[in-house]
Amino acid sequence: MSDISDRLLNDLVDAVKDIIRKEQSERLRDVYLIGDIDKDAAKSVIERLRELANDSHRPIALYINSAGGNVTDGLAIHDAIRHLVSIGVEVTIVVQGMAYSMGSVVLQAASPGRRLAFPHSWIMIHEPAKWAGWQSTTAAAQHLDRLKQMQNQIYRILADRSGKPLRQIIRDTKRTDFYLDATRAKEYGLIDGILGPHAPEPAAVEADVSETPAT
Repeated sequence: MSDISDRLLNDLVDAVKDIIRKEQSERLRDVYLIGDIDKDAAKSVIERLRELANDSHRPIALYINSAGGNVTDGLAIHDAIRHLVSIGVEVTIVVQGMAYSMGSVVLQAASPGRRLAFPHSWIMIHEPAKWAGWQSTTAAAQHLDRLKQMQNQIYRILADRSGKPLRQIIRDTKRTDFYLDATRAKEYGLIDGILGPHAPEPAAVEADVSETPAT
């Protein structure tokens, strides 16, 4: 009788543990893109997104704090997110700190209305030529056709999601690194909302950002 009771108790404990694990896995549907966007980051983020999508089509949240990185790795993350959105998975992307360069492009992959930022976050967009990883204009010239294709892809992603004319995106990114605080980013159309009860007063886009260069 004691053995039966022990088995029943163990079965009950295992059942409770399974319930707790399931509840934890359902709550922890967060993905983090922190630091440089490179092959390792892309692999980690994409694998985690696929794992969550295969487990359930419940909403996923991706948190970004990145100064940017490799164009193709960033586009791989962007496309993976857009695929999930296309099959009905709601993906929220939250900027917590910064989304510069390719980070700003990944941000645009979120579901409609789900591009968010914390109040003191910053977004930066710039000319795609600066993102390609080439160290000289000569190297860039050798890959001119590829560069132009990448530029067009990036420009269209930013224009489509921001609602800005393509020519304005090109103008704003060609002149300089274009920094926007959360309030200005929302006005520009790069995010849909600002998290938290109080958003800060808009900061000037021309603020001194020389100490925080993007990749």
